[in-house]
Amino acid sequence: MELKEKMVDSSDAIWKPNYMLMSFQRILVLFVIMASVIVVVYFTPMPEEYFENCDRECHELDWPMICRVKLVIEVYKTYSKSCNSCAEDGKDCPPMCITADGRERGVLSANRVLPAPTLHVCHNDILVVDVVHRAPAHALSIHWRGQPQKETPFMDGAPMLTQCPQPAYTTFQYKFRASAVGTHMYHAHSAADAADGLAGAFIVRQSPRLDPLRKLYDVDATDHTIFIAEWGHSMGPLAGVTSKISNAESLLINGKGNTPESSDAPLSTFTVEYGKKYRFRLAYGGGFKSCSVKFSIDQHFLSLVTLDGHRVQTEAVGSIELGRGERADFILDAKRSIGVYKINVVADKSCQEDLKGEAELVYTRQDNVLVKNDDESVNREFTTVFSDKCASEDVLCLNEVHAADKLPLELTKASEDTIYVPFNYSTRQISAKRVESWGQTDGHRFTYPASPLLTQGADVTPEALCPQESGLGEECVHVKHVPLHSTVELVMLDQGGESDHIFHLHGYSFYVVGIRQFNKSMDKETMVKMHEKGALFQNKNLEDPVMKDTIVIPKFGAVALRFKADNPGYWMMRDERSAHWTRGLDFVLKRDKPGLSPTRPHAHHSARSSRDRVNSRSYNT
Repeated sequence: MELKEKMVDSSDAIWKPNYMLMSFQRILVLFVIMASVIVVVYFTPMPEEYFENCDRECHELDWPMICRVKLVIEVYKTYSKSCNSCAEDGKDCPPMCITADGRERGVLSANRVLPAPTLHVCHNDILVVDVVHRAPAHALSIHWRGQPQKETPFMDGAPMLTQCPQPAYTTFQYKFRASAVGTHMYHAHSAADAADGLAGAFIVRQSPRLDPLRKLYDVDATDHTIFIAEWGHSMGPLAGVTSKISNAESLLINGKGNTPESSDAPLSTFTVEYGKKYRFRLAYGGGFKSCSVKFSIDQHFLSLVTLDGHRVQTEAVGSIELGRGERADFILDAKRSIGVYKINVVADKSCQEDLKGEAELVYTRQDNVLVKNDDESVNREFTTVFSDKCASEDVLCLNEVHAADKLPLELTKASEDTIYVPFNYSTRQISAKRVESWGQTDGHRFTYPASPLLTQGADVTPEALCPQESGLGEECVHVKHVPLHSTVELVMLDQGGESDHIFHLHGYSFYVVGIRQFNKSMDKETMVKMHEKGALFQNKNLEDPVMKDTIVIPKFGAVALRFKADNPGYWMMRDERSAHWTRGLDFVLKRDKPGLSPTRPHAHHSARSSRDRVNSRSYNT
């Protein structure tokens, strides 16, 4: 009995739990977990709702920012009251003083600066841009060149295609992701508005660890963005269509320049430090004439590294020639003597003689450094304008430049869809004061629809659209259908030969696989037969062609552009020499499949509501 009682007592002692201890342990574990969560949340950088300034060093682990931008569009003027006679007194002018080339004239400005404010963001940042339109009696839209707008095709800024034009005294909000890295632009769709100041640079940077060019330079500074634009004294904001395009008076670099009549006007300056390598970002906004321009810096060579935001194999050149809307990045090795060096921009003489601009490259002094001037010089010119001079060994043309990446395998094969677009533009003198101009692509003269095709396509009657076959000069909405996810080769041929032509494709970048210049016109049938036999382009580059979104087509020349149609929507092939909305040479590529169409954002105003001047400010994504 005693043994059994001892065993029972021993069993009770072993199995009796300590509830106080267990409760304390649970409380301690919960406390540790809660403390860890608080610490993690507290020290983890969370995105703020909006950032007014997204210019920063990008990092691949950072949250994308929501960058809020407000652009107030209004008619302003050079040498306004805010200047306070700064130019005459030799003082630095305040930020809101537009000096241009030293002459007074009207400006269609954004936030009262020239050019429009440069936007600097990081890859995948969300831009929310409120465009406050205060220019009277004027329809407006803003295009974001270089951004494919895959998620937001209704934010492309093509009037009557992706949106209604914005009426005066309303606010329109653009909201999209900066998905394409590189040096880009934003500008008014109307070339007249862009020529009067409504254009600026748009820079999308990426993390230094992800940037394949990072090892080539030491500094990629905000201040080293260069925006070139034509400027004329006879052109004013809201100017009407004239029978003859006036000559430009000067070329502005970051909104500044001078002429012989105003040689004391301030110039833009760019500062570098001896011994460092700098990445410069160059964009050409053009103007009414849109002559190609050659950019150079005295006693320096330029290492070309990108075109239209896409990497190319590095080329050392003495100058870079661009057409309107094109961009280029170059590396500058600052290894000259301390001093000031002239930056030169000169227009093509065949377009207009004695049209030029200048700025200054200033070296800062660094103590205890022995400066040795290097006599190395590079005489080779780079140009995107294909012409007879490409035969020279001193000229590097677009077809001789190679991309840093190979052409995707699916684009090296025969294209699933080949689109032939011959185009013709000519002028003729009708009377002493009247000149008639007309343009057509594949026999059709482009005009805009009565309602936006993307958001109100059902309102556009079939009779307003061009037939798919070649036309006879009729005016219609020229839309070419492309199957979604197909590989496309777009072959364009200039039949008029009046001048070179510049085209920009919205929503896509393309590979320039072929370019050639002929000395005579050619009909479409001959072009198709030569292309099918492989004789239209003597040497196609199907290995590493350059990738661009803007192309200069030479006089009586042809180009072959390849891309994959993986971005549904209505995308314009824009004639960049049009003075306003169109001169008949534009056309639209529609990428779609049955049952697929982008959803119009909530509160996106219709053509009818825009006529009623509804303020369409808010979009929900």
